[in-house]
Amino acid sequence: MTANDDFFRKRRAAAVFKHGILKRYPVVFASKAGSLVPDRRVVFVDGYAGCGEYADGSPGSPLLLAQSAQSVSAFRNVEGIFVERDASNYENLQRTLDRYSGHGMPYKVRKGDLGAHIPEILSEARGSALLAFLDPFGTALDSERLKMILNRPDSLPTEVLLHFSVSAVSRLGPAVRESRLNDKGPSEEDLKKIDRLNRFLGGAWWQPHFADLEKGDLGAATHAAMKVANIYRERVRAATGFQSVSIQVRMKPEHLPKYVLVLFTRHPEGIWQFADALGKAGLEWHEAWRRDSVSKELDRAAAMGMDSLFGDDEVLNAFDSDLYVKHEAPRWISEIQGNIRNLLDRYGSFRIVEHVDRVYGKTLGSAWIPHVRKAVKELYRLKEIDNPGVGESFHKSVIRRVL
Repeated sequence: MTANDDFFRKRRAAAVFKHGILKRYPVVFASKAGSLVPDRRVVFVDGYAGCGEYADGSPGSPLLLAQSAQSVSAFRNVEGIFVERDASNYENLQRTLDRYSGHGMPYKVRKGDLGAHIPEILSEARGSALLAFLDPFGTALDSERLKMILNRPDSLPTEVLLHFSVSAVSRLGPAVRESRLNDKGPSEEDLKKIDRLNRFLGGAWWQPHFADLEKGDLGAATHAAMKVANIYRERVRAATGFQSVSIQVRMKPEHLPKYVLVLFTRHPEGIWQFADALGKAGLEWHEAWRRDSVSKELDRAAAMGMDSLFGDDEVLNAFDSDLYVKHEAPRWISEIQGNIRNLLDRYGSFRIVEHVDRVYGKTLGSAWIPHVRKAVKELYRLKEIDNPGVGESFHKSVIRRVL
């Protein structure tokens, strides 16, 4: 069994976060971007689709995208294009989508490498809004493929949601130092690792960040990989003009990041809505990692012949999301208020929609729009700012200090 096969056996907490986004953000994209194109036509692309669902029956990204399309079918024409390279996964994907009839969404399944299908995909999506979900296994994505999608010629609404594997980059990156320390020159294996990252990151610019790392220093390698991820986003922006917002995703809060989820978009409203989806998905992630932890404890207890005092289902479902939000929300709101004050100190006045990641700050992935609104309303009540935080577009209005 390969690592990729094992991935589809059961959803882990990090996947729950990602899927929490896929349940929400494509709906927002289709609703908003679809209003700007002829025939209200939207195309969802899943470039590394996998087998469609997990062994335990949980929906994978293709089914989640299909379900999102179904939820807007009354007012948007959404089509799906799914690409999968692995022959076994491809066959499972086709059967899964056929079984659910794509949840009513017209769809096409393509076998092979994403790069080979991009010209066809861009032709199919001509005249439509396009949202591509790129979730390669490790560093399988070639950077030029991302740019091809973002730079599609018709300039209609286009966004890419990218899974950037921090764990893969941190694992492969130290090959740079190892190759330099090898008296016989770089090994064939090291050269393969370096070449793979060169293609994934779009050149050799990343190599100095790993040149001095000690072998086995996972923390330092992860820190370097995070730096590389941020520079990568900036390089994509310089090459395409697309803004981005990202979130680090972990298995548990105290763990090192496994990946970074990045949204590339031209529109600040996309970042605003994406941040809202991140907060709601983050709540599901908190429940998932706790369930994972409890499940492991129950398994260990069972292996030792010990029974839980309560039923397993009762223990696994003990997380109270409403109580968690009630407890954490005051801290989130206070953090956001402090961020707003800092932005006023720096700029004098600003619009939230133009500084979404800075407004959320450390609460990105925890708080969502109502918490930002409450922060603004409270500052208005305290007569610190002139924006009352009311209306659907309060984040687009200028915020100024009350003199």
